[in-house]
Amino acid sequence: MTAIFVDMGDTLVKFVPRMHESIAKAMAEEGLEVNEREVYRALMKHMGKANFPHPDHDGLSQLDFYDILYEMGKPADPQVVKRLSSRNYLSEHFELYEDALPFLREVKAMGFKVILVTNTTRKVHTILKTLDLYRYLDGVIASCDVGVMKPNPKIFYHAIKEAGEEGIHIGDVYEIDYVGARRAYLNAILVDRFGFYPEVKENKVSDLYQALELIKEKLKF
Repeated sequence: MTAIFVDMGDTLVKFVPRMHESIAKAMAEEGLEVNEREVYRALMKHMGKANFPHPDHDGLSQLDFYDILYEMGKPADPQVVKRLSSRNYLSEHFELYEDALPFLREVKAMGFKVILVTNTTRKVHTILKTLDLYRYLDGVIASCDVGVMKPNPKIFYHAIKEAGEEGIHIGDVYEIDYVGARRAYLNAILVDRFGFYPEVKENKVSDLYQALELIKEKLKF
């Protein structure tokens, strides 16, 4: 039996506003012409370069707006970078995607162990309790607890050890979830809810219902 490894943010849980939306708004306020898709792609390319949490950021890496703006092909004025860097982009509001519980219930009914594998702060434990997700999880591997972040394959080795077996990883960020899982020699499914990865053709779905069908297909259920 293969385990199911699943990401939290924008896979199971929706944060409002999402980080890239807040950053896009801040950039627009600085007079930069941006759209949410280009901010998202640049942000995820940037975050995909991080392997370990910053000691002052509780499980997450520090955002480098010089690098983010470089990925966007935008000028990096030092004062603009300073102001962008001074803001907090982590949302306090969170809720479940409507397909999250049906997905979790189905994979549990199929007999899979489910391990959450997420880059996050220690707030993850409050989120899981508030949304009553612990009942569906056999383990939680969080960057704030293990000191390593996706896409570093070591975080997936923690998940394999927790599950006692290898797994299929489901997540929403190609540079972090998909690449990280493949670096650990695991199967991976990209949940591209917003169509931000048109160039990815294989193992991509638009929601967790489709992810469930792909899991069944891969494992011949």
